[in-house]
Amino acid sequence: MARRRRGRKGKHSILITVIVIILIALGAGIEKTGVGDVNPYSSKDAYVHFIDVGQGSSALIQVGSKGILIDAGETDYGDYVVEYLNSCGIEELEYVIASHPHSDHIGGMCDVLDSFTVGEFIMPLLTEINIPTTRVYENMLNSLFDKDITISVAEVGAKYEIEGASLEIFGPVEQTIDLNDMSVICKVNVNGTEFMFLGDAEKPELSSVYNSVALDFEADVIAMGHHGSSTSIHKKFLNAVDADVAVISCGKDNSYGHPNEEALEYIDQAGMTLYRTDYEGDIVFKCTEGGYERIEN
Repeated sequence: MARRRRGRKGKHSILITVIVIILIALGAGIEKTGVGDVNPYSSKDAYVHFIDVGQGSSALIQVGSKGILIDAGETDYGDYVVEYLNSCGIEELEYVIASHPHSDHIGGMCDVLDSFTVGEFIMPLLTEINIPTTRVYENMLNSLFDKDITISVAEVGAKYEIEGASLEIFGPVEQTIDLNDMSVICKVNVNGTEFMFLGDAEKPELSSVYNSVALDFEADVIAMGHHGSSTSIHKKFLNAVDADVAVISCGKDNSYGHPNEEALEYIDQAGMTLYRTDYEGDIVFKCTEGGYERIEN
């Protein structure tokens, strides 16, 4: 009887070993991401990711293994942005946009530039009245020069394309000493769904763009300006965008009080659905020719 029990145990051990070997063999064919998860994003579809970088901003437009990155959060979020892009299966960034040279938007850029092939880097034209002398800005420029990455000035009406997505520049339209109002404003079309990105643009820049740019402002989703600050609530501009969904990128319990009550009231009165990174973490939209939907990532 004792030998019989040992024999059964031996058979179970052999069976378990075989199963483990099979699982290992199958697992070897699964594409792993930079953070150890299976890439959940289909190469046949397109996605727009609002990456949770705390009190900062970063967004990825993804089509298969290629993408457009808009901003990269603070310096201490650089590794997270890189890991996030890896987890999406990103192999190349066709375009990278630095909306404006504040650290909560460009701090993580050096990590991104060191980790991915970048086709073209887009940033606002700065002059003697507004060129920053910060370490984070200088480090970003050094990384761009060291890697010989093509740098383009954001010009109103300029268009950039990857298969399945296009991007058009709306601003800035004039020079100002306020770097927030030097933000690159752009609209991205992903399989027919349109996203408006405002950077940290405040009322003066939004007014300039609204009054001088002859482009189609309408979009389905808007990334609210300056993390939901009241200084970015320009009602004529926002009404022209006429979005159904608003996204606010901000840090939980941040010291700035973002998003501001005025911004929240506007979103509510406009009937927009609101998503916030401080409440929900990373926010992802899947975009197909049939429309768009928010998905769990």
